[in-house]
Amino acid sequence: MKISFIEITSFGLTLIVLLAASCSREPVPPPEPQVDYITIGQLREMHEKGITTIDTNVYIQGIITLTPELGNIPSFVAYIQDSTAGICLTVDGNNTFSRDSEVKILCRGAGFTVYNGLLQFGDISIADQVTVVSLTPQALEPETVTIAGILAGDYQARYVRIEGVQFAEPGTYSGGNILTDCSAELEVYTRSDASFSSEALPAGNGYLKGVVSEFNGSQLLLRDETEHGMTGERCGGAGTIYVTQDFSTLVKYSDVSTLAGWQTYPQAGTKTWYGNEVSSRKWVQATAFESGQSSVTTWMIAPVIDLTTATAPYLEFESANGWDNGATLKLFLSTNYDGSATPWNATWTEKSFTMPPSTPKGFSEFVNSGKIDLSPYKGGPVWIAWVYDGGTGRTTTWEVDNVLVAEK
Repeated sequence: MKISFIEITSFGLTLIVLLAASCSREPVPPPEPQVDYITIGQLREMHEKGITTIDTNVYIQGIITLTPELGNIPSFVAYIQDSTAGICLTVDGNNTFSRDSEVKILCRGAGFTVYNGLLQFGDISIADQVTVVSLTPQALEPETVTIAGILAGDYQARYVRIEGVQFAEPGTYSGGNILTDCSAELEVYTRSDASFSSEALPAGNGYLKGVVSEFNGSQLLLRDETEHGMTGERCGGAGTIYVTQDFSTLVKYSDVSTLAGWQTYPQAGTKTWYGNEVSSRKWVQATAFESGQSSVTTWMIAPVIDLTTATAPYLEFESANGWDNGATLKLFLSTNYDGSATPWNATWTEKSFTMPPSTPKGFSEFVNSGKIDLSPYKGGPVWIAWVYDGGTGRTTTWEVDNVLVAEK
């Protein structure tokens, strides 16, 4: 069989075209790995089945309900929730989660740990594993639950609302406080680093929102100090509040007498009790510092307290001192003071209380006085006075905050 020159040439041109096309073709990238969506409820179920580290391409998506922005949880922690469940996240590196944002989290390589009963999932790299879906998604509404339901372990890491509750005792948010519906009790824990830790607890009964956590038992973590409506009448007989004062409305350097019912009178010298403020915390104080007066004795008197129907009343407050060199702070109670500008002429009984440590340089932390029993004063009115005594060579600054008179 003979092949013509034209056929050879045609075959050669075809081969050249095919080779050229083959050499110029861009490499085809491999397909993207498929990443499947799972709910946070399914993620928690994986832990229940004994899985310790996620080795499949899955992701969760939900709303960030709590972050360290206000200091109420450690800097490496955040909480996330979807319609099925919530979980505590631990973060590797800089924690830039934004509260109430919606995010996707790639789970492969992350693992589970249990810390004092709290299931945690991490360590999540925000740079490598997190995609922000929206910074302003539709607001997540907390689920209305009961204290009993929380104690049963049904809502760990979820944003909830509890109705018909009150704090068992007055005080500040800092530390562990007991929340009760007059049947069951739940700890509400606030870190001292939280921006609202020194704020006074709401005094009434109503609803409270927060995120359920666990630390050797169920507890509630607050997102901030505004998520409550605790203004109603309290249940049960305990907890009646007669006086509560955190001096938050007292203008800096103004006499305490600008607050309704409060009075300050100098017995020796001209100094009075006045307001002060540092880093948004306010209190009232007295000092002989730079007074140039040989004797400085000044009284601060709370509004008269009617204990006619009291059963187990007590007094509680916080105090601190600074640059202590001998000036004293004493606490007195009276039943025959007449409200005059010379309180020292009435009959007063001195009461002991837990005092802060002497601090010759700088200022001490505020220290709780302990509960001072007012039962001997039941059945009528009582006045409470704090008396500063100093002068030349005794110029300690004494500070008082968070005064409370209530029923046990």
